[in-house]
Amino acid sequence: MNMRSLMMVFLTMTATILTPASPIKRVAIVFDDGPRPADAEPLLALLAQEKIHVTFSLVGDRVDENPATVKAIAAAGHEIANHSQTHAHPRDLKDAALDQEVATAQKKLTAILGHAPRWYWPPFIEIDDRLPAAVARAQLAVYLPRKIVASMDYDTSVSAAEILRRATTGIEDGTVILNHEWRAETRQQLPAILAELRRQNCVFLTFSELHDSLAAFPVSGAVSEK
Repeated sequence: MNMRSLMMVFLTMTATILTPASPIKRVAIVFDDGPRPADAEPLLALLAQEKIHVTFSLVGDRVDENPATVKAIAAAGHEIANHSQTHAHPRDLKDAALDQEVATAQKKLTAILGHAPRWYWPPFIEIDDRLPAAVARAQLAVYLPRKIVASMDYDTSVSAAEILRRATTGIEDGTVILNHEWRAETRQQLPAILAELRRQNCVFLTFSELHDSLAAFPVSGAVSEK
């Protein structure tokens, strides 16, 4: 666990003890399907202004096209997760093709970053019995969130106001909030989303920080999904 992760764990524990009626909620915001400079660059600027770090789950085909953007995301302190090579539905792939989807993107990201991503974030959040083994063969792990809240921004019929509502409703300690890099309305709503989440006592972690913090200080009660 790095220094920032240790600090977040300490703040979480302290805030929960000091304010039991209004405990801290540890959340991770993820942006799927990049990188594309036209989308990632304004998002990075906004995240820097907000002084938070998130997770970008990147698709290998777009990594091939935009390696400089991958480096810019990492240089800004955000975590990068492997989101497959082509964003194919995992359940539609034969075993060899599934292995290739995971391993090819992992190899390319590792070469660009100089280190291997820790997490595989499956397209469409599709997880079957084969996926953990395929991911393990590429020497990483499937990220399994305690709870997912989806902004539904992948559906272009969902309005900006609805993205804001969905991204801030039902938030619990340990929640992953799912968004997409390419949706302009999500970027437009992000300051309001973050303001509301802060009002709810949320602290913003990457996948690894959230995983490690929850491992050190588990959430009491049953696991739930949405």
